[in-house]
Amino acid sequence: MATSREAVPRTFFLNEAHELASGDKSGGGRIPDYVGISWAQKGQRIGASINRVVERVQASQDPLKNKKFFVIANPVPQLEKRSVNKKKAPEGTFMEPTSYGGVHGRVFDRLGLDLLQVTADGKAIVHGDADRLNQLRTRTVGLGSLGAREQARWATIDMFDTIPAQLRVDGDWLASLRTVDSADVVFELQPMLNRLEADEVLRAISEKFTNPNLERLTGSGIDFSGRFWFRGKATLASIRAIAKDFFSVQSIHSPLFSFATAATRSISATSGRRTTIPSAPIDPKLLPCVALVDLGVPRDHIQLADACRGRFVPQGAAAQTFNDHASFVASRIVFGSYPSSSALEDAIPTCSFYDAVVGDGYENRVNDKVVMDAVRGVRGAAPDVRVFNLSIGDVRPLHAFPDVEQREKRLLMQDLDNFAFANDVLVVVAAGNSQNGVLPDAEYPNHSEDVRWGLGPWAAGFNTLVCGSYVKDISAAGLVKTVGWPSAFSRIGPGLCDAPVPSFAADGGNSSDGYQFQAGMGVWGFSGAGLAEDRPGTSHAAPILAREAALAFDTLQRFCAPGSSPYAVTVRSFLALTARQTTTDAQVQDLVKRTLGFGEASAQRIATPSSGSAVLIWQGVIETAKDVVRVQLPVPSDWLSQAGQPILRICICSDPPVNESAQALWACRKISAVLHPGPEATAIRATSHSHPTYPLIFREYKLARYAPAGERPAESDMWVLEIQYEEIFDYPAGMDFDPRQRVSFSAELIDRDPSPVDPQRALQALPFALSMTRLSVVGSASRSPVLVRTR
Repeated sequence: MATSREAVPRTFFLNEAHELASGDKSGGGRIPDYVGISWAQKGQRIGASINRVVERVQASQDPLKNKKFFVIANPVPQLEKRSVNKKKAPEGTFMEPTSYGGVHGRVFDRLGLDLLQVTADGKAIVHGDADRLNQLRTRTVGLGSLGAREQARWATIDMFDTIPAQLRVDGDWLASLRTVDSADVVFELQPMLNRLEADEVLRAISEKFTNPNLERLTGSGIDFSGRFWFRGKATLASIRAIAKDFFSVQSIHSPLFSFATAATRSISATSGRRTTIPSAPIDPKLLPCVALVDLGVPRDHIQLADACRGRFVPQGAAAQTFNDHASFVASRIVFGSYPSSSALEDAIPTCSFYDAVVGDGYENRVNDKVVMDAVRGVRGAAPDVRVFNLSIGDVRPLHAFPDVEQREKRLLMQDLDNFAFANDVLVVVAAGNSQNGVLPDAEYPNHSEDVRWGLGPWAAGFNTLVCGSYVKDISAAGLVKTVGWPSAFSRIGPGLCDAPVPSFAADGGNSSDGYQFQAGMGVWGFSGAGLAEDRPGTSHAAPILAREAALAFDTLQRFCAPGSSPYAVTVRSFLALTARQTTTDAQVQDLVKRTLGFGEASAQRIATPSSGSAVLIWQGVIETAKDVVRVQLPVPSDWLSQAGQPILRICICSDPPVNESAQALWACRKISAVLHPGPEATAIRATSHSHPTYPLIFREYKLARYAPAGERPAESDMWVLEIQYEEIFDYPAGMDFDPRQRVSFSAELIDRDPSPVDPQRALQALPFALSMTRLSVVGSASRSPVLVRTR
């Protein structure tokens, strides 16, 4: 019989020909059965609190005090519920803590209120107009006589109150301001305000300014979520007055900044000569492209000018900078990673970049409020650009920021994640670097619990690819002595809601025993002056991941029908499935898991698959939360009968909308998947490494028992994967999202026996193998993926 090695390896693409008819999700929700609540007394308490809130707001100087009510809902700490689950409630009841950032966050939508924020102590800040509050006040009067479903909506609420000033402005920042001077300040308005209402608040803020020489508003903008903001200068007295009395202002803070990380320059170890322009000019439109969101690359850069697709400078950003961080990052995008300066100088461009400038004119500072303007600008100017690189961040971990500023940073990550959903793009973010010269409490590599190494702003979201750094080349004076181990400066996860990020890694260099950089420890790139230099940092690892993502988009496009294109989640699932672990040393596995994720990604296996395994890729859309998508997944019984340890590895990805208020969940949708070894067969279990709400599910199935001679032989060669999603949290206030959810999976069949059997031959012998040559036909959505509404 012919051996499996005779088959030329190929990648298999599943499409609509392999999809069964979508099914309807079954089931329904039961009304919670709460114990020990006097609904009449509860209604009186809540109704009285609504009266007090209305009186206090209308007595304020807020310009919208008669139209908009922004209030706090204080929760009942815990509730007693009946349950038939004997494990959870052996006595028939159990105590359930109230979680407005989790399972109970949707009660406000059922009451007609908009959830805007969940505070650190678990309270909810909500919005309702005057008519809605009057209706709720009337309803509480008769709460004792209402039905069980209506009563359940009120169960978690203790009372309403006005929002205290300390939730709008950080006291430590106020204490740092001088009474005789003005300070740079940003006023963030509440969501749900339309343009006319925002103008009313603008005029009211301006009227609070009493010293025209010191106080003025100098700029304005609107976030991706539709929230208005104003920037300017104000005195301490004015800031306090506005924080105390303006409930239509969500937060007041100093301007938000990030930094181009790893900005330290070094002197080239070579002769320092300037390289020449390639003899044959390149057309950047013919190369895969990455949008570089950074400080800006000189237009006449000797190596990079020809690889620049275009430039976008949003209002509020400085067109020029004296820092060459962006040039170095761009060179890593354009040329990739090389082991020496001479090899880099001989390289030819294989990617292009779109220059999105977000600096604010200082040496390495980024204006956070223009980052979303930049990515939106590039998306509008060059819709074919699908990958964005953000090598920006802060040496402080996210938890180290003051409360108000920390929440604003989280809102920026919310907007970036929702931008990825709305535009079907991949955003790569550098994990960030530890502070130069600062040593951890525990020696490397046992410092994974040092909170100072925690992830910073931008690098902790769900729909972004966070990239850490590992050491690829060893230097004599380097702290890390083993190839493949994490760079000591690479920041450590988890991300928001304990998300498993960083998710990928690339080579980013080494550092000295004192956690400082020395020549010969970095990775190679071009400076702003065109010199080959070596510099360390996750800033220079992220662009390697970004270029691999761009190359993957470009390669997958060849396997799409005209008018269709690969999804961003398709690229993500493939890169996650096929990523290479840089080390398997047990000594550093805890640190590796929290800094390097799946490992080093590569697009190479799409076009040139490896022998010994078979990769299958599918992408599609779940129309609504009521639908179940059913995809036929080929698992040849002929291969199962020969393989010693057959394994199915599968990575399922989505890009759900997110909500900053969902502090325990972050995502508003949750994907679930069930594998059946046949259309009517019982589902099978797997070894899962999945986060409860993170939009990447990784599973391994042991298949030996489903072989023809196994305990539970599979029904046929075509198994069925059922995929669906559920709504687990409300969308951000004022935003509506398309119910269609993009989803993709990449699967690999592999035999882990010491004498493995290649599945390629068996797969290629299946009668329907000829149809596994392209991805599904999926055109652009005709309706708006995100709608921003005001009421």
